[in-house]
Amino acid sequence: MSKLYPEHSKTISNQVKSLTHKGLLFEAEKLCVDYLKKNPTDSHLWYHLGLLKELIYSNEEQAIECYKISGQNGNPSADYNIAVSLKKIGKFKEAEDHFKQFLERYPGDPIATTSLGLCYLSQKKFNEGYELIYNRTTPLIKKLTKNLWKPNTPLDKELVIIGDQGYGDQIQFIRYLPFITKNHNIKVAVSESLIRLFKQNYPEIEFIHKKDINPNIQALRLTDLAYVLGMNFDNIPFSEGYLKSNSSNIKNNKLKIGLCWEAGASGIRDMIKRTINVKYFEPLLNLKNIQVYSFQYTDTQDGNIKYPQMINLTKDFKDFSDTASALSSMDVIITVDTSIVHLAGALGIKTYLLLPYSADWRWFNGAISESNNYETQTPWYKSVELFRQNDYISWTEPISNIIERLKSN
Repeated sequence: MSKLYPEHSKTISNQVKSLTHKGLLFEAEKLCVDYLKKNPTDSHLWYHLGLLKELIYSNEEQAIECYKISGQNGNPSADYNIAVSLKKIGKFKEAEDHFKQFLERYPGDPIATTSLGLCYLSQKKFNEGYELIYNRTTPLIKKLTKNLWKPNTPLDKELVIIGDQGYGDQIQFIRYLPFITKNHNIKVAVSESLIRLFKQNYPEIEFIHKKDINPNIQALRLTDLAYVLGMNFDNIPFSEGYLKSNSSNIKNNKLKIGLCWEAGASGIRDMIKRTINVKYFEPLLNLKNIQVYSFQYTDTQDGNIKYPQMINLTKDFKDFSDTASALSSMDVIITVDTSIVHLAGALGIKTYLLLPYSADWRWFNGAISESNNYETQTPWYKSVELFRQNDYISWTEPISNIIERLKSN
């Protein structure tokens, strides 16, 4: 195709997508700009250019302008992408309006419906958010059960709870299990690497592998338990911690710091904003009063190799029970938004969480006001302190603030 039609819009668009997925973002941007100079009404390339403005520069204002031009030239998805960028810069009401405009054109679109629901949850609007996201469907859930609970219907006596989404989500919402076991017989199917840890903490509950789920038993998603139980986010239970672990025998006279700098994610937007270049942490590694231990399991930046002064603990981890034991030996955890923060918070370990300017819904960006402390603290975990980016790009200030804090220890 590219050889036959080198200047064809679809060909250029595919080349830009390919370059983007390979991480060659500047090459992708140049290709977009060069083509748009000749073809300024190409809606698809304006969309791609908007996405690149997000990924390269974290410049949501420029991205929005690109998406608007894309929409003016016939791209029906423009409102959705404008909404995503507006939400990222904290303009939640405007984002809601654009999500709704998109849904007027495509009623029931599952991605936009879920995104609007998460926009509500970011503002701590519990019922509005869950009423939209509860109807989300995933291939995993469809594969595992034929009997997913529907709102406003009774719960059966026998239930299976399915650990959906990522490891961190399962750790975060496992706290609600004691409230569903009071009146129901349950089995809980979670990711294999979490089973041993959860069995140690909830010995009275039967944990099973997902392959062993009976698809006919009424099922609940673990991350929906708060909604099912009617327990909103005003009184989140067990914020002081709800998991325990035997401490590993890690001894050091210096302050023991656990570090995690990279998060996995299902989309490139989330992956980039929840990952920090390990080079930012060089001043931390040079502090004389501390010893840094790496909890970075998936290390695409080769930080464990580049900085041998860190002690890499992950090579000995078989599952999250091992991770929990090692975390329990640390004095402080410093981490990006990944499963480590949820595990450390659930264990009640002092943790400094580095959050991007546009953080995930659960950190309640849209609910920050003078009447609460969500800027630096979270109702999910009392032991976790938040260090947020002050702009879209730089991590220098929040990391410097953490380092200054550690110098005084």
